[in-house]
Amino acid sequence: MTIKELEKTLEEIGAQDPRAEAEIIINHLFGISVAQMYLDRGRDYSSPELDSLLEKRKARIPLQYILGEWSFMGNSFYVSEACLIPRPDTELLVERAVREAKSGDRVADLCTGSGCIGLSLLMHRPDIESVTLMDISPLALEMARRNSRRHGLESRCAFVLGDVRSDIPKERFDMILSNPPYIPTQDIEGLSQEVKKEPRLALDGGEDGLDIIRFLVSEGISYLRDGGKMLIEFGYDQKEQIESLLDEKADTGLIKSYEIVCDYGSNPRLLVINT
Repeated sequence: MTIKELEKTLEEIGAQDPRAEAEIIINHLFGISVAQMYLDRGRDYSSPELDSLLEKRKARIPLQYILGEWSFMGNSFYVSEACLIPRPDTELLVERAVREAKSGDRVADLCTGSGCIGLSLLMHRPDIESVTLMDISPLALEMARRNSRRHGLESRCAFVLGDVRSDIPKERFDMILSNPPYIPTQDIEGLSQEVKKEPRLALDGGEDGLDIIRFLVSEGISYLRDGGKMLIEFGYDQKEQIESLLDEKADTGLIKSYEIVCDYGSNPRLLVINT
């Protein structure tokens, strides 16, 4: 099977970007660079390993889960069906956190999944004291722990198993980061077959998608120190609902200011709260 034939197969399967997938697969299985692939376009990559991988893709298992790792913020993280797949849109949250964090900060990464958010922050800001990584799923939290060991960060991490709405450690943080589940329950069935392979716990945000976000905005800010910051990723179509939640808190004095940040596709994506 040549790279062109592999692209065609992936296109028939329904891959969003068959060329990029083909390049990633060949590099992963055979260690061949993209430049070499196209210098030798007629090379036959047929192998039992490629056949096995394609059978899994035909079952619409995400490539990230098949490979067992994926890139985020320039580093590779272990992933599995236990946690959400790291996505480029979420890098916006980390980029902002890297700029906003202060030396010595104590940070919480809530709904951590693979840990890619909190661990990426530690890698880009070695002056940060520590990150507490919290998830309701024991398998996801174990994945975050594995990734912390992979990148030599375990000594700067605390791991908490529990529900964000009831089990946040009783302490104050300088910064809270979260990419919570924010898809409305009724929208889950309409997702692509690949996305539906991701853990429902990491996708389903309740009736309006805002169950966890509502808690963070209303009660979660009490876990921030004065002058702290909370960064929350949300759905591209949830800006008005988010602003309504913030308006309800306007007279409490707990939120000094906030900002809605758009992603690189110009969609509202990130809430930054200053306390």
